[in-house]
Amino acid sequence: MIASMLIGIDQTWSSDKHVMGGETPRLVSTTSRINGDKVKGLLLGSAIGDALGGPIEFQKSEAVAAMMPGYRSWSADRALSVDDLSRMSKSLQLQSYQKLRPEPEAYGQWQSSAASGTITDDTRQKMVLMNALQKAMQENRLPVAEKDLARAYLEFIDTEAITKRANYRDLCEESLREYWKSAHWVLGSRDLRIAAPTDRIWAGIPTCCGQMTMLPVAALYAGKPEEAYRACYALSFFDTGTAKDINSAIVAGLAVALQQNTPTDLQSRKTAWQAITNSMKATDPYRYIDVPYASRPITLWLDFSHNAFVRAKGKPNSLFEILENEGQAKYYWEAHFVLALVFSAIEFCDYDPLAAMALVLDFGHDTDSAAQLLGAFVGALHGVQLFPNHLQQPVSKQLAEDYDVSLDDWVELLLLLSDREKYPQVVSFE
Repeated sequence: MIASMLIGIDQTWSSDKHVMGGETPRLVSTTSRINGDKVKGLLLGSAIGDALGGPIEFQKSEAVAAMMPGYRSWSADRALSVDDLSRMSKSLQLQSYQKLRPEPEAYGQWQSSAASGTITDDTRQKMVLMNALQKAMQENRLPVAEKDLARAYLEFIDTEAITKRANYRDLCEESLREYWKSAHWVLGSRDLRIAAPTDRIWAGIPTCCGQMTMLPVAALYAGKPEEAYRACYALSFFDTGTAKDINSAIVAGLAVALQQNTPTDLQSRKTAWQAITNSMKATDPYRYIDVPYASRPITLWLDFSHNAFVRAKGKPNSLFEILENEGQAKYYWEAHFVLALVFSAIEFCDYDPLAAMALVLDFGHDTDSAAQLLGAFVGALHGVQLFPNHLQQPVSKQLAEDYDVSLDDWVELLLLLSDREKYPQVVSFE
């Protein structure tokens, strides 16, 4: 069993009442702990969300209906009930890829007719980050900087997890080609045959890439949202525009989630999510709030999420319509939209973590990216015990079989690197 590690007094954010939509937070002191169970909850919850969403990602609702009865079938006037929440929280089942996505896909599963519990690129991106951290520690090259992560992206195709599996190399190359162009640029190449400016990645669209890769960074700075934000901001060469602020604030929020007391009832769940939301708004080291004529992205979209919840009046179909019509999503993998879906869904479901996961899957579109983000937050708050064995075991099994990944090894590495006496600086963001 992984023991909790006391790291001393730090700061977190709180407020006097529950208003997710815009109350000014206040700073209070608290004792912050790095808890191995919660760190694993973050990692495993994210992988479970990825595996839940992968088989149905961007699939038509009628095709998914047979696999997930009730998918997107809420009538216009039906409000979510307590019984619905209970049913939804018990309904989560991992699905295989056999029916809808039997062939390997570069950004999806890399196995034919992949088994239930199989992850997609949302978790593979974290493998690249963890490789970078592991290598830097082993070679005594800490702190990790943007160039180290860029190099890890280029080297991922040559890791044993890829080279020992015959069909992975082509899939890996296709899935990382866009990242490689920016990585070469970060490392100094100006050969336009292989490199391109970082602000050109994904055509400059502010994507959820940082939400896929950077979530484990929160474990390095549990209870230290500003450091978590700055570390994410410094490393995320693949985030552009508003995604830099949104995705860095998400990692800051996860750093706060990790040091919250485990919620045991509705009120404590509200309080914990309030602390997370307020920390994301208040953590602004680069003063986005001071930009004239423009709203700060993370504040704008957290407020939108809360207002969508209020206006939906308990009706899932109304919430879905607000998100579709007003969420400004040209692509459903834009950073702001994934954030808005996750934060409106958790509030809509009375902060019931597994019911909210079911609602996110019901919404559809980029199901693995949204579910993996929500899984990280609820896992960080509640720990591993939140997830039943029928979700935990297949995901852990497939990670080991498909990529030689042990989440326990990841937890041990993150706990080790969070020791500031031994490792004063893990990420370079000065």
